[in-house]
Amino acid sequence: RSKYSSILIVACYLLLIKAVTAWHDLDNSEYDCWPLEKPDEFNMIDCGGLEMAWVHRPPEKVVSGEEFNVTYAAVAQDSFYEWAVKNDILSHSPVIISNASAAKEFCEGHECPPNWKDANGENCCIHHANIHSCPLAFMVKGGICGPWIPDDGRIFTHTLSAAGKMTQTNWTAKVVLIHVGVTSLIAHIRVGKMQVALEAKTTVLPAIVCGDGVCEEEEICSTCPADCGECPMTASIKVAICLPIAFIFVGFIFIAVWFQYQKQKMFWDESWIIDFSQIKQDQVARTTMGSIMSVPHANSDSNASCMTTLSSCTGGLNPSRKQHFTLTGVYDGRTVAIKKIKKKTFSLTKTLRREVKQVSCARELDHPNLCKFVGGCLEVPNVAIVTEYCPKGSLNDVLLNEEIPLNWGFRFSFATDIARGISYLHQHKICHGRLKSMNCVIDDRWVCKITDYCLGTYRKEDCGEAPSTYQQRLKEVYMPPEAQSSNFEPTLAGDVFSYSIILLEIATRSDPVPAEDSSLECAWCPPLPELITGKAENTCPCPSEYVELIRRCRSHNPAHRPTFDQIKKFVHKINPNKVSPVDMMMNLMEKYSKHLEVLVAERTQDLVHEKQKTDRLLYSMLPKQVADDLRQGKPSQAQSYVSATIFFSDIVGFTQLSSTSTPYQVVEFLNKLYTTFDEIIDNYDVYKVETIGDAYMVVSGVPKENGILHASEIASMALDLVAVCKTFRIPHKPNTLLQIRAGIHSGPVVAGVVGTKMPRYCLFGDTVNTASRMESTSEALKIQCSSGTFYLLEEIGGYILTCRGSLQVKGKGDMVTYWLEGKEAAPVNKETAKTTPAVLEIEKDHYPSIPGCLNNDLHFNPV
Repeated sequence: RSKYSSILIVACYLLLIKAVTAWHDLDNSEYDCWPLEKPDEFNMIDCGGLEMAWVHRPPEKVVSGEEFNVTYAAVAQDSFYEWAVKNDILSHSPVIISNASAAKEFCEGHECPPNWKDANGENCCIHHANIHSCPLAFMVKGGICGPWIPDDGRIFTHTLSAAGKMTQTNWTAKVVLIHVGVTSLIAHIRVGKMQVALEAKTTVLPAIVCGDGVCEEEEICSTCPADCGECPMTASIKVAICLPIAFIFVGFIFIAVWFQYQKQKMFWDESWIIDFSQIKQDQVARTTMGSIMSVPHANSDSNASCMTTLSSCTGGLNPSRKQHFTLTGVYDGRTVAIKKIKKKTFSLTKTLRREVKQVSCARELDHPNLCKFVGGCLEVPNVAIVTEYCPKGSLNDVLLNEEIPLNWGFRFSFATDIARGISYLHQHKICHGRLKSMNCVIDDRWVCKITDYCLGTYRKEDCGEAPSTYQQRLKEVYMPPEAQSSNFEPTLAGDVFSYSIILLEIATRSDPVPAEDSSLECAWCPPLPELITGKAENTCPCPSEYVELIRRCRSHNPAHRPTFDQIKKFVHKINPNKVSPVDMMMNLMEKYSKHLEVLVAERTQDLVHEKQKTDRLLYSMLPKQVADDLRQGKPSQAQSYVSATIFFSDIVGFTQLSSTSTPYQVVEFLNKLYTTFDEIIDNYDVYKVETIGDAYMVVSGVPKENGILHASEIASMALDLVAVCKTFRIPHKPNTLLQIRAGIHSGPVVAGVVGTKMPRYCLFGDTVNTASRMESTSEALKIQCSSGTFYLLEEIGGYILTCRGSLQVKGKGDMVTYWLEGKEAAPVNKETAKTTPAVLEIEKDHYPSIPGCLNNDLHFNPV
C-alpha cells in the first residue's frame, strides 16, 4: 500500500506541474480568449474567428534593463462578427448592433477616443491593448499569469495601453525587463466583452556592471580589472615590451654614432671641389644673358657682387660706375656663375673646410631665398667660387633700370624675400656682413636671393685693386655706425642696418650715394624718402609705416633695431599684396586668359551660326552628300540610278504674259509662284533640280533611292502643284488665271555635278528628254505621264489615270500616254512599295489590252 501511495503522490505532483506549466503557456496555444468579467483558468471561450500573432516576437534572450520593441497583430475574420453578434460580445455598445455588418462597421469604421483612458467597450472596438510581463520566478505556487490580475499571482509590469480600430492590425509596444530569469510576455487586447492574450517567453540575463565588486562570469581581468583584479603579465608580454625598448635604445645609439660619422664624413668630403676644366665657358650667356657687375673688380673688402643685372638692362645707371660681365659657365648641364678669387697660393685648411661644410651642397643651409653654393675650384690661378646663376641680375641694377616697370607689389616682394633669407641665416647664427642691393640677385621667377654669404676665408684675396672714392663711400653707407672701430666684427644688428639702406633704394629706385660728391662726411647717411600714397601703382600704399620701418632699422643704437623675424611680420602686415610676383603675373594672365576665353567663345558661337547659314544655303543648292564631298575636296563622281521619276512643268502663255509685263513684275511673279511650289515639295521625298525661266524640274529617287515610291511621290506632288495653281493669283494681274502644264516620266538617269564655278547638280539620259516631251505635249492644268510611270502607279495603286491614247512624240515616235487626274480614297501602301525592287521588268504581254504598249522591256541603260 505504501508503494502505491508513493506512486500516486508522484503522479499528482507531475499533474500539478503540468497544470502550472499549461497556465503559463496559456493552455499551450499561441493565443486564447476569456470573457471580460471574472476570467480564470476554467472559463476560456472560443475566439470565434479573432486571431492574434507575433509580427516581431520578443527576443529569446535580453539583458536586464535593455529596451526592445515587440509587434503583434490582431485580425478579425468575417465570421467573427457573426459570432460576436450571436454571443452578445458587442451588445452593450450604444450603437444598435443587430447583425454582422453593423458589428464590422463598428469595429473597422468607428473612431476611438484620442485618449486611450476614455476608451471602453461602448465607444471603441479594441478598447485596451498592451504588453504584460510576469517573471516566473516570482509566481506563487499554483498561480497563473494571464490577462487578469490573479488572486495568488502578480503582474509585475505592463506597457502603456492603447486603443484603436480593428483595421490597425499591427500593434507595437516598447518593453523593458528587469527581473533576471524566464519572463512571460503576454500581448493582451480587449474587444467588447471578450479579451484575448498572446504569450511568449524571454530569458532575462543579468546586466554586467564593472565596478560593483563582483567578478561575474562574463567579466575577466582584461575587461574589468576593478572587479577581477589585474591580469598577470606573461613572459611573452614581458618580451614584447622589453624587446622594442631594447631596439629603440640600440637604434638611438646607432643613429647617434651614424650622425657623428656623417658629420666627420661631411667635414672631409671633397665632392664640392670642381675641376675648372670641367666648366665649359658659356660665351652665349655672356653676350646675351650675362649679368653685369655693378662695381669694378677690387679687393675682397670692396664687397663686389658676383652677379648683377642683364647686360640689356643698363638704362639709368650711374655714369661713374663701370659695368662688367660676370663670368658664367656650364657645369653639370646647368648655367652657373663663377667668381674668381685672386690668390697666389691656396691650401685647403680646416677652417676653409669648416666654412665650405656650412654651405656646401645645401646640407645645412637650404632656403629658397639663398643663392645655392655649387662648388669651388682650388687650382691657382683659377681659384673660384661657383654658385647658382640668377639670370635677372642684381636688385640694384633692376631698380636703377627705368625700363623695367616695378609696382609696389614687386617691391614689397623683394623686401620680403631679403628679410626671409637673412632671417634664415640669423637662425643659424650666421651674419652676412656684406649685405647690399648688389649682393641680392633675382632669378627667372623674380624671386630675390641672397648671395656672397659665409666663406670669409675662401673669399679673402691676397692682392687687389684699391677701391675708388665712389666704392669706398658705397661701402661706408652700408656699414652701421658702430663699425667705425677698426676691430669691428659683423653682427646681426649690422645686417639690419644694411637692410634699411636696401629699403631706401627700393623706395626711391636710385643710388644711395650721390655721384662723386667729395663734400660728404664719412658719417653721412642717405635721407629718408618722402613717400606719398595714391591710386597709381608707383605710389606707396603705406608710406608712413614704410618710412618708420627704415628709421627703426637704421637706429644708431643697435639694441633698438628690430630683428629680421620682426621685420618679416611687419613687412607682411603692411604689404597689401600677399602673393609673390609670379602669382601676381599669373593672376594677370588668368584674367587675360578668361577674357580671351569669353571672346573666343563668342567668336566661336558666331562662327557656328555663320556655318549653319552657309550649310543651309549650300544644301539648298546641292544634295547634302555631294556638297560635303565638294567641301572636303573629294572629286564628285557621277552616279547612275536604275529608276527615277522626273517632273517638268511650265506656264501656259508665259511669252504673252511676259510681253505685257515689266521685268520686275515677271521676276516678282515667278518668285512668288516658285516659292509656293518650294513649300509644297518639302512635304514629299523629292529633289528640286532647277528652274529655267518658267520651267520647273523636280525628280524623286535621286539622289536618295526609294524603291518605286518615286512615282507616287512625284504624282502626289504634281497633283498638289496643279491644284494650287487654280487658286494662285498673279500679283500684277489678279484676274488672270494661272495655268501650267505638267509631264511625268520614269526611267533610268545619271546624276552628277557639272562645273566648279557655280556648280550645278544635273540629270542626264533619255528619261530627261522624255519627261520634257511629256510636259511640252501636255495641256493646261493637266498632268501627262508616260506608260512607264503609269505601270508603276498601277502597281502602287491609289491613283486615277485615264488613257490619252497614242501620241506622236518628237524623237520618240508614237507613245501611249495617260492623264493623271487624282487619287483614290484608299491610302497608298508605302511599306509594300519600298520592298518592291527598284527595277520593274514589264513584259510586253503583261498589258496586252493597252494600245501602244512598248515592244521591249523597261530596262534602260544610262546615257
